[in-house]
Amino acid sequence: MRPSTTGAEPPGTGITALLGPTNTGKTHRAVEQMLRHRTGMIGLPLRLLAREVYDRVSTRVGEQQVALVTGEEKRVPPRPRYWVCTVESMPSREVDFVAVDEIQLAGHHQRGHTFTERLLDARGRHETWFLGADTIEPMLAELLPTAV
Repeated sequence: MRPSTTGAEPPGTGITALLGPTNTGKTHRAVEQMLRHRTGMIGLPLRLLAREVYDRVSTRVGEQQVALVTGEEKRVPPRPRYWVCTVESMPSREVDFVAVDEIQLAGHHQRGHTFTERLLDARGRHETWFLGADTIEPMLAELLPTAV
């Protein structure tokens, strides 16, 4: 797993590409980083994973602080601090931290357009993380050269 940042912003800001093999803790690290911020959003590739992360975050910070938005389920309290979503369901909200998991799906023939859109447009006010397999590195180098 190699984190890489743009280097142009102060520490704790900018874009980070956290790339590496499956099951190396990238998603866990992103959730922990999100919770260090006042507000945040994480986009996950699977509804069940989003539900699992939502349950974990809700247990830590309280159900009224966390929204869950997937294609099948929508739980949005009046003023959530954190958003846990499937990538396709990420709303346009201004938050301090944004993470998109499995960003290598930008190369997928059916879902790729959504992941590419997030890669180009999803940004946290202070910090943005893209998580995924090393296979996405050439695309990241082309689209976000300072992130890899």
